[in-house]
Amino acid sequence: MSGAEMSISVSWVLGIIGLLGGVIATLASIIYKSLSDRLAAQDKIIEHLRADVERMSKGCGLDPCHWRVR
Repeated sequence: MSGAEMSISVSWVLGIIGLLGGVIATLASIIYKSLSDRLAAQDKIIEHLRADVERMSKGCGLDPCHWRVR
């Protein structure tokens, strides 16, 4: 082997590729979980707002009520 050559074993290359794949998979699962949690929280807020709109669309029961559905 001359001074300009360098050799890396196949096991090192495969190990580095496996490690990189593991890091990418871990990061992807963290991102997926955080986005899933945010969407679940937003779904709860949307359901609450839908219930408020449904309740408010019926009006207050008085004749001069501006929110009454006629």
